[in-house]
Amino acid sequence: MAKKKVFVISHSHWDREWYMAYEDHHMRLVQLIDDLFDLFENDPDFNSFHLDGQTIIPDDYLAVRPEKRAELQHWIDAGKLRIGPFYILQDDFLISAEANARNAILGRRFSDKWGQPVPLGYYPDTFGNAGQVPQMSRLAGLDTVAFGRGVTPTGFNNTTGPLGDYDSTYSEMYWQSPDASKVLGILFANWYSNGNEIPADPVAAKHYWTEHLAAAERYAATPDLLFMNGVDHQPVQKNLSQALAVARELFPDYEFIHSNFANYIAALKADLPADLTTVKGELTSQATSGWYTLANTASSRVYLKQQNTTTERLLENHAEPLMALSGLTEDSMQDRLTYAWQTLLQNDPHDSICGCSVDPVHKGMLDRYARAQEVGTWLTKTALTKLAGQIDTQDFPAASKPFLVINTAGAAKTAAATVTVEWARAPFSAGSPQQQYRKLEEIRQNLPALQVIDASGQVVPAHISDTVVRFNYDLPDRAFRVPYMGLYISVTLPVTVPAFSWQGYALTTGEAGQDMVTEDHGTTLHNEALTVALAADGTVTMNGTKLVFTDTGDIGNEYIYKAAENDQPIPAGPARNIVRTNRNGVQTLAYDQTLTIPVAADAQLAMEQQSVTDITQRHAVRGGETAELVLHVVLTLAGESRQLQIHLTGDNQMRDHRIQARFVTGIQSDHHQAESIFEAVTRPNTPGKAWRNPEDPQHQQAFVDLSNDQVGVTVGNFGLNEYQIEQKTGTIAVTLLRCVGEMGDWGYFPTPDAQCQGPFHADLTFQTHTAAAADTQATWQLARAGQIGLTTVQLPAAQTGTLPNANTYLTVDNPAFAVTALHVSPASGDLLVRGYNLTDVPQTVAISYRGALPTDVVDFLEHPLPAKPADPLRPAEIRTYRFRKD
Repeated sequence: MAKKKVFVISHSHWDREWYMAYEDHHMRLVQLIDDLFDLFENDPDFNSFHLDGQTIIPDDYLAVRPEKRAELQHWIDAGKLRIGPFYILQDDFLISAEANARNAILGRRFSDKWGQPVPLGYYPDTFGNAGQVPQMSRLAGLDTVAFGRGVTPTGFNNTTGPLGDYDSTYSEMYWQSPDASKVLGILFANWYSNGNEIPADPVAAKHYWTEHLAAAERYAATPDLLFMNGVDHQPVQKNLSQALAVARELFPDYEFIHSNFANYIAALKADLPADLTTVKGELTSQATSGWYTLANTASSRVYLKQQNTTTERLLENHAEPLMALSGLTEDSMQDRLTYAWQTLLQNDPHDSICGCSVDPVHKGMLDRYARAQEVGTWLTKTALTKLAGQIDTQDFPAASKPFLVINTAGAAKTAAATVTVEWARAPFSAGSPQQQYRKLEEIRQNLPALQVIDASGQVVPAHISDTVVRFNYDLPDRAFRVPYMGLYISVTLPVTVPAFSWQGYALTTGEAGQDMVTEDHGTTLHNEALTVALAADGTVTMNGTKLVFTDTGDIGNEYIYKAAENDQPIPAGPARNIVRTNRNGVQTLAYDQTLTIPVAADAQLAMEQQSVTDITQRHAVRGGETAELVLHVVLTLAGESRQLQIHLTGDNQMRDHRIQARFVTGIQSDHHQAESIFEAVTRPNTPGKAWRNPEDPQHQQAFVDLSNDQVGVTVGNFGLNEYQIEQKTGTIAVTLLRCVGEMGDWGYFPTPDAQCQGPFHADLTFQTHTAAAADTQATWQLARAGQIGLTTVQLPAAQTGTLPNANTYLTVDNPAFAVTALHVSPASGDLLVRGYNLTDVPQTVAISYRGALPTDVVDFLEHPLPAKPADPLRPAEIRTYRFRKD
């Protein structure tokens, strides 16, 4: 009988930041790699070290040891350091689809620069795995993935009946996406530390291997047994060669191999049996008790998720498409864009974006978001300036101030657009700052009547919302700065701009279009699509759905919500200070509500935290002292839009609690849908039989939808990634704020900043739809567009340009295709349009960019695929259309 092979892979799961601040972990990383270099030099039997699937780790090391670049490259070339294929180890669910794709794309790009990437999609510690990981892996050139959560291995000797949807006989299985893409999946059934700290002492080694070999054999499908020699931030085991020599003497029936993933995967594939289980879709530990799915990280430190969404929308929906449209695509600009993406991705590891680290980590994340946004804003402004120089403005009066309103979203947007127009300029070169200020101030005080017109000369109702004289400056590319005073006029006008389009307007002299504005204390909003009514108790009714805000106690941690003992939800109080406004068809209803809630949990919670009492065993209650938390709510219904916008602000000074927006629809259904990663995923409304957690938290991207065979409700959000469905009442509950005082996991780590005390805000949208597929998809597209604001830019007057003042640059003829990216590839210079099929049935889509048809279909790495652009999309297919620059 052939020996079973024991493949030992050395690694350290490297969270760049977690229970210590980034630099604390960073200094330990430097020591780890220094030790590896010494080990490589002195132990020829040490095969290699797996750098956790991340290509950022060499950069982190070189930030401290730049003089070691050649030595680092030497050991990568020698196969001793194994890097990639990703840039960082992201959380699947809390970052955008494009952020997941760019992590793979940039990771491969950087891996190729260093050497051969590890041929493995690596997800050892993600808090659940998105259902499209197999398809994304295939598109990134990977046919094998390894992961630590989501599936229960049963062991072939323990199978007594049909397997559940999330069970596998073995630790090896096939994993299939909804489009039928399939990869080989390797589950760390005994965790990614099952070969950690192998003893070199014979007595200890005998006990260790007897236990560990049996555990691995219980689930292994082949004689190839995988042992991961390492764990979180684990120093390299320097005596591993000695320990394996001892193992060989003690267990001669096994072949102990210090190895690497490339060799292990090759051996595994050669020995796979024919009866592997195939698991399908997202793997979120659905078949467990529900207490440790870690899905509540979707609501930890909500402010981080909002900043993340802000940055993603800036890069994906403003900077990239505007750079493409303007031609701002030279290498020097693409490098800046890559830098912005890298900075954003550094916030995307699971312990970072999940908000489940100590306070200094998340303070550092805010700095990264700010830097990524600064770069993205600079690129956007630069692209807008270049685009503005190409728009023909001869349709507008020569003395007017033309401007564009740009919609880069995939659905038409009806909204109030605000543009700030420079009416006059007084440079410092023509007089002192004080003289120039006075000059423009006199003009401001004597401004003529102003109006806004469209390209046909028709007057558009508009509101002059502000005029001001202020300092400004230009920074020419090849000259010294130019300071001046400017007279600026802010104008707000109602617009409807088609998807992927721009429209031109101009501010000019003349009698203004009638600025229709009314203000009263009414309590309703209405158009053909929606009827919204505010009741005295603060309940808002929207086409039959009721919206209420509630608060509950939270004695959990950053990972897990746990309701306070015997807690009951506290609803917000009656509506006060009601003001209804209608300005040019944009209706708003503003009001206040008060949550009178406990200031904090009682003293028992501190004891349970400090004693590291398991979440399920906590019994703290809410304290007796209460205070008022005022919610300021603004509902907006623009023109004939189908979408109600809900904006909420407050100043939280309480602790240990959670605020939710509860949409009570009354819709009875056994399932719902939500936008996930490249997928509108269908999920059951009730958990499995093994579920014990009273909560069933779920992840979302832009929307969640609850429907039956007649009607549906879609709730959109901005950076509010946690929701749950309550089947009995057909309620969609979206978490707006969650406040806790400790990190959780393996010890007691206080996190006072996670109480989120101070000002906060939340943004939601509400829509209804029929059961018709096209109507449902259009509503989902509108919810996605709700995250993407309109862009405005002033244009040069009387300019002969190459681009029209009204234009649709991208056409997509089927609402089932959700566009996630439009950008110029930094690798090839070709234009790429990526998106996915929102549905679970094939869809035919025709797409064109500036009138041109795509040349071919490519994967994430821009390798041509067999599909033709006109071929129907598979269910939930991710597709990247290429428009060659030639």
